[in-house]
Amino acid sequence: MNGMVWVRVLVGAVWLNGGLEKLLNPGFPGQFAASLQAGGFVSQAPPFFQDFMRGYVVPNAELFAQLMRAGELTLGIALILGLLTNLAAIGSVGLSAVILLSQGGVGLGTGLGAPELLTINVVVALLSVVILLSPAAKDLSVDARLAERSPGLSPLLTNRRQN
Repeated sequence: MNGMVWVRVLVGAVWLNGGLEKLLNPGFPGQFAASLQAGGFVSQAPPFFQDFMRGYVVPNAELFAQLMRAGELTLGIALILGLLTNLAAIGSVGLSAVILLSQGGVGLGTGLGAPELLTINVVVALLSVVILLSPAAKDLSVDARLAERSPGLSPLLTNRRQN
């Protein structure tokens, strides 16, 4: 197993862990809604994202909590298995960006608390871009098996041309 496969699996494990935590906490949707109602996440977001949060997310908080739960689980499973890896990597970048924006974006910290520049969401987004662009990340995957059976799909699934 090459290093890029490990990167893909580890990024998938990060998403799967987050999704499982939400799945195993039956009160998560209500807790998420209560946090949003109290101004959590919304007040930290950039102004353009605050408008989106107030207009769409807060009124539908429990639905968005379920979407987060399902999205994290789906991304985790897809990346671990290497199933539609490129699509999962794009989804990983997108969901990381949404979470990052809801937490106030990127900034320089004071050195006294958690890092504010290279947060887990920035790292996951950057690694997801590398996964997207790397043919080696698709080795030992469902995508590689599908590409063997249907060589015409190989460029789409594995970023490689098959002869």
